[in-house]
Amino acid sequence: MESTQCRSCRSDRLTSVLDLGDQPWCNDLVTPDTCDEVKTYPLHLVSCVECNLLQLNYTVPKEVMFKEHDYLSGTTKTLRDHFYAIAKENKEQFNLGSSDLVVDIGGNDGTQLLQYKKLGMHNVVNVESAHNIARISKQSGVPTINDFFNEYSANIDFKESSAKIVNAAGVFFHLEELHSVIKGIKYILAEDGVFTVQCMYAGELVKNESFDMIYHEHLCYYTLDSLINLLKPYGLEVFDAYHSPIHSGSLIVKICHGKKYRPTLSFYSVLEMDKQFDLSSFLRFADKMREKQYSLRDYLQTLKDKGKTIYAYGAPAKGNTLLNYEGIDNKLIDKSVEINELKVGKLLPVSNIPIEMESKEDYPDYYLLLSHNFEDEIIEKNKDLISKGVKFIIPFPEVKVVGA
Repeated sequence: MESTQCRSCRSDRLTSVLDLGDQPWCNDLVTPDTCDEVKTYPLHLVSCVECNLLQLNYTVPKEVMFKEHDYLSGTTKTLRDHFYAIAKENKEQFNLGSSDLVVDIGGNDGTQLLQYKKLGMHNVVNVESAHNIARISKQSGVPTINDFFNEYSANIDFKESSAKIVNAAGVFFHLEELHSVIKGIKYILAEDGVFTVQCMYAGELVKNESFDMIYHEHLCYYTLDSLINLLKPYGLEVFDAYHSPIHSGSLIVKICHGKKYRPTLSFYSVLEMDKQFDLSSFLRFADKMREKQYSLRDYLQTLKDKGKTIYAYGAPAKGNTLLNYEGIDNKLIDKSVEINELKVGKLLPVSNIPIEMESKEDYPDYYLLLSHNFEDEIIEKNKDLISKGVKFIIPFPEVKVVGA
């Protein structure tokens, strides 16, 4: 469904930034029997002239993308450690007690809430729309509601002003029902409660030229300023914000009713940093991406022409944007290796690269690191392969080879 209005301020003054063509939604992993039936949708990044929000102008229905999917938060130690640090920070910053309610919107397999439980906070609820992932969350011991969170479900599933912490990690930029979700959060958030958003930062997208972060699940690409503009009409105020390296550059943002908490120095620092990311910077970023569109494919082709074998490392959502925009397919990359069993045995959409379980006994000359946001962890994990001559190609911010 194409949108002609800004997802935040509803202005119709949208400017084209980067058109990545028709692409499958990123987690639409296929099987050999269904690979010819994959659907594609416009993947077009635009910016609102009025409120500076980067966003997609086409929405794949949430029921298509989020009723069932294969992403699991808990597969990487980096993310588990990050979630623990967030939980510990919130507990100390807001003096959380063991009975305080913590709600995680789109909490996936429950990994974030498990960190609160480790810290002695057991009054937790995950609201997860994917039935297969919600089942895993429940099995891990996290109370889980299998539903989409919005204003309607908030009124049914929770009491007003009941949640001391509402968390949205990697989900607040996914929301088709954005304004309804905000109303639901406002309803359940306690008077002294804190809404914590962990979201991809538009500034890092531009700075790192990591266009692979653009995909259909990511409907909005926030700066701090655009997030403030979105929340202010609801009486919700940002009071704390800081940058995190997680997922190749994210913002950790804390929000309250009105002016319940005083703004931090870090908040003002991020707000100042925001000033360099405007429409002109977005357009310069897009120009560079168009100029470099086939550079990675050409590099891989030179390796292939020399008889080198190439595998992809990981099968993350963002990898499909990179592969399909560059025109990289199974003629260049033999397979993708994964540790997430939900993905093994399937194919990446359009490129038709098969996904197999990672094995130390089967390795190529080169790995293309699609999961480059966990570069440090993956390189450390594979030091033995690098010592054997295996090389890792890191695609962003510039193509580099580790192990050469």
